[in-house]
Amino acid sequence: VLDYRDRTVKKHGLRLHVASVQEYIDAGKLRERPDGTRNPLQTVPLTEAIQQHRFDAVFGGGRRDEEKARAKERVFSLRDEFSQWDP
Repeated sequence: VLDYRDRTVKKHGLRLHVASVQEYIDAGKLRERPDGTRNPLQTVPLTEAIQQHRFDAVFGGGRRDEEKARAKERVFSLRDEFSQWDP
């Protein structure tokens, strides 16, 4: 997946910004959850990166089969200024 991402970025001359949960944990900004899942932790680095870089739009990926809530997602999932989605 990362190889495909990197090839696509290079092929189209895109700028890639990566927000890392691990970097936030290492910096003490986030703590590992007792259950080991990192999915809920992704929100903080993502929203901070969007605000820091002042993006108007971002591309992301989520598997619909992994989470019931994602089954309602559309091709484009518009969010408000608080990163909340209203289906």
